[in-house]
Amino acid sequence: MTEHETTSDLRMLSRQQLIAWAEGGAHTTRLRTFRDVIPEGFMAALAPAIVDWKLSDPLGDDPYVVLRNVNYGGNPLEKTTVLHRIRLPLSGIAFVEFVLVPSTRGGLHALAHHAQLRFVFEPEKRPVLLDLEDSPVGSASRIPDLVLSWETWHESSVRYSGRKGLDASSYKLSLRAYAGPQRYLEDTLHGRAWFGYRVRVPGGELGASELLKVVLALGDGVARDTISQLLEQGEEAWARNAPSADTEPSAKAEWQKLRELIHQGRTYTDSHLTLSAEQQGYQTLVRSCATLARYAVLTATKRMIHQGFTEGLDQHKVPKPFMGQATDWMQSMATTNLWGLFVRAPLALKYVVRHPESVPDKIPDELAAAGLIEKRDGKAWVTKYAHHGTSPYDRSGRYGLDHTP
Repeated sequence: MTEHETTSDLRMLSRQQLIAWAEGGAHTTRLRTFRDVIPEGFMAALAPAIVDWKLSDPLGDDPYVVLRNVNYGGNPLEKTTVLHRIRLPLSGIAFVEFVLVPSTRGGLHALAHHAQLRFVFEPEKRPVLLDLEDSPVGSASRIPDLVLSWETWHESSVRYSGRKGLDASSYKLSLRAYAGPQRYLEDTLHGRAWFGYRVRVPGGELGASELLKVVLALGDGVARDTISQLLEQGEEAWARNAPSADTEPSAKAEWQKLRELIHQGRTYTDSHLTLSAEQQGYQTLVRSCATLARYAVLTATKRMIHQGFTEGLDQHKVPKPFMGQATDWMQSMATTNLWGLFVRAPLALKYVVRHPESVPDKIPDELAAAGLIEKRDGKAWVTKYAHHGTSPYDRSGRYGLDHTP
């Protein structure tokens, strides 16, 4: 919350509003970023991306999914967030970038980075904002790219801390979806540049499509499990505190309907496309924005290799898609005092040396060595996008440079 906001300023979305949102009846949702909350006080504006499977056709001749809770059109200055439904094609991807966003000064040499995956589409395959698709006026119903970003989901009063995130119970894990221009605008307002590395999953466009499917499958499953947990906790709190007038069967039926709507997801036979209940908390070293983006790239690569696509790969250097486990010392570091940090520092250093993937800016070089990042002059090819410099979009709103390396 800002310094002018208090707990009393928060506005809990009603069950009727949540049902309309879960059913897809609320096509576009405009929220007060820090004030509108769902059960357990979690920020509605941070809602994860969810696939509307009833309206999707992922196996058709022109496959697509309808993706909900895509962030586009809000104003970070007035603290509003707008979440859309989009029709997202699963083909026609021009390129994919592994994007590092420095969280501190220093560019690529900054102490900390956020990582995200950017999917850029060919003009005729751009994702469609469904509320604007049939508008009789205007022509801007499509977005040029989609940014998928693993982030924390938390209460409005909470702020992210990397140290606190060492305890996986501190934050829920969430895959958030942004129209690329929205995310770039917000990062630019904070003075943050993008450093984009061109991802190279074997199979060309098929590989890029497979990567998109992997990320969506992981994110959709985690989102439904997490929201189900929050609803269960919210219902328990309601049962304890609801006034007698709110104990009618209709109220109980609404909670039941909410749970049923959220459970209308998909099941997967590939264990790499799901995260267990123990893996659904954000963890700074093990399950972070960067390690999960890396995991998705490696999982998609493994699936393409099984289909016979190996061109350009050094298979001996392709890491296995492996999800690590948090340890006791990591959890204790989240709350220990200065002496405790000093005592555990050698353990942290040892872990980082053994697991360089826990450091975001080490990942591109690792993937490039395996043939999973495009190279120039023998090094991972990176493009810096900044307000005063190269833009990720040209004047037509497409992209600011030739997409062939």
